[in-house]
Amino acid sequence: MVPGAGVITLTTDLASRHASVRDDEITDVDVRSVARFDKVPAGQACSYALSFGYQDTHNNYRARLSFLTSGAVELRVEKEVADTVTQLATALTLATGVPADTNWTIRVRREGAHIQVKAWRSDLAEPAAWAVDVNDSTFAKGRVGLRALANDGCTNLPVGLSVSRFQVDAATWDVPPGVTHGDWVRVLPQPFDGNWTPELEQTVRGWAGSTAPDVLAYAAMFLAGAPDVVSGAGQTKDEQVLGEAGYGYLDPQGYRYEGADFHEYMNLGWTFPDGTHTGPSGKQVGNLDCSGYTRMVYGYHMGVPLAAGEDTSKARIPRKSRHMADYAPGVRIDRTDGTNPPAATLLQPGDLVLFNADSGDDNPTVTVDHVGIYLGRDAAGKRRFLSSRKTGNGPTMSDLGGASLLDGTGTYARTLHTVHRI
Repeated sequence: MVPGAGVITLTTDLASRHASVRDDEITDVDVRSVARFDKVPAGQACSYALSFGYQDTHNNYRARLSFLTSGAVELRVEKEVADTVTQLATALTLATGVPADTNWTIRVRREGAHIQVKAWRSDLAEPAAWAVDVNDSTFAKGRVGLRALANDGCTNLPVGLSVSRFQVDAATWDVPPGVTHGDWVRVLPQPFDGNWTPELEQTVRGWAGSTAPDVLAYAAMFLAGAPDVVSGAGQTKDEQVLGEAGYGYLDPQGYRYEGADFHEYMNLGWTFPDGTHTGPSGKQVGNLDCSGYTRMVYGYHMGVPLAAGEDTSKARIPRKSRHMADYAPGVRIDRTDGTNPPAATLLQPGDLVLFNADSGDDNPTVTVDHVGIYLGRDAAGKRRFLSSRKTGNGPTMSDLGGASLLDGTGTYARTLHTVHRI
């Protein structure tokens, strides 16, 4: 698993914060984390732990580093069952007089009931021996993740835990989802007016056997690990036009800003058909929000005209998902009646799937706040889509922060609002 990073802020005493990989089936695992607190706690200790066999916040294993007010660091390996904590080994003092902003690494290797743990200052070499070697079979499988805690009585809050690395080196878990089919999704250079002409036939026949990227191929070229591609001609000469995308840069509270459109990914200004010019955004280079991702694929790469903003002409793709639901070029396939979701049988790969997923939206008139591109059925027969998401920090079909599924009772299955075909 690709290493990740993040910040956990503890703002009240006795506050416990958990972050975990959304896979409940992990059994054997070799996982490590690197993190540091931004201050030595006062009053009472703070701690950070690597969780495994995690069922929920009340039931889990954890290898925990306790940062004492004296500057000492202690290692504890424990299990929590129905809120009752049991120590699996004697606590070990690893260091004393440790200053703030000192990185510490925790590593856990678990095979069946055999649990091994070590922890060390990250600027030193990894110890050869395991500090703790025990056996326990309470939780046969579960998630892996992190936990941060400010003990009751910690007096210098807020305290921030900066996680610079969370890395799963080996694990036995569910196979990641995959979607495979033989459908290609292309668009005509002009909207279809219902008349089948020789020119139209020639265009469609030209698609047969073509291996040029289609909608789904372009959509996949922004996923994690996708290589960077630089344009060699036109308005975007020498600008990156493909490659792994993020969602947005972090604000001071650690949340990701939305607002990254297709041209901001490329660090370009853009003049739209109505003459509106939008400049580049240095902070959003390499990022695409959900509608920016859709516009990058269907607009920039597939050639569908793009609007600067709302645009009710239905000839250009609007900037925001709420306006795409009503004014994107093409045809509406289905829309919820307020009780039932759009019909699954009508979906085809490449369709825009639009959601009313943000229950906390301050504007009660907004019914759509997220957009994705339907992929098809995965190996388990479930309907999956691609979209750029804050939690996943970019385009994904993964289940981090909510399953990217249109089946079941998850967030997106429940909140699918409109299906639109460009």
